[in-house]
Amino acid sequence: MILPERTAYIEEFDEHIWKQYQASKDVDIRNRIIEKYSSLVRIIALKMRGIYQYYGDVDDIVNEGIIALMDAIEKYDITKNTKFETYASIRIKGSIIDYVRKQDWIPRKVKSDYKSIKDAQELLTNKLGRTPTDNETALHLKMEMGDYNKIVDRACGSAVLSFEELISEANLAQYGASDNDLPEYEMESKELFKILKESVNKLNEKEKLIISLYYKEELKLKEIALILEISNSRVSQIHTSALQKLEKSVKSYLYGNN
Repeated sequence: MILPERTAYIEEFDEHIWKQYQASKDVDIRNRIIEKYSSLVRIIALKMRGIYQYYGDVDDIVNEGIIALMDAIEKYDITKNTKFETYASIRIKGSIIDYVRKQDWIPRKVKSDYKSIKDAQELLTNKLGRTPTDNETALHLKMEMGDYNKIVDRACGSAVLSFEELISEANLAQYGASDNDLPEYEMESKELFKILKESVNKLNEKEKLIISLYYKEELKLKEIALILEISNSRVSQIHTSALQKLEKSVKSYLYGNN
């Protein structure tokens, strides 16, 4: 999850450079700007790896991000008083989400496959009198562990994608703003960040821990499962539940739903 926050590692280009480019559209100046912010693309791509890991590698995503960066450079309006990396980050994240949606992404099949795992776990829990391991569930379903883990990871990725789309939509269209007109974006972004922070604090302890390990420490589901000594699928279930609660809070803030 990419929270709407200021990227502190990149200093803003001097105002006169932007004025020079917007006046001349000089290719050399544009290339300097691309070079300056190319690291931003890679960092965002790495942070969003959970939603595209089965549909492209990092280089594919970075290429999409660079295209979005170039588009952001062309459309950026220095008079809007919005920091460029803030504006570019929104465009880059949006391009990654669009890329995933255009790939072989079938939410219904993801849900169907994941439901078969949850049904098997429920059946085995009743039979064994305890929560089954991932190996036991996969064996019951006559499924290879690689395929089993892929289904669990895709289900988790689907939940992350849904949440990312909501945040992207909020950033691009909050209060009726278009993607090239972001009035007082910083103020709105801080308010959204505040809502997310408050919502995270309302999660139960295990949900908060998994959210922290996944997004702050950037650990994979398998790594979190090992740390917490629970199954990979259980981590995915808790993570998805936490995201659904956060999504509900954000929607309530944006649209006034109860």
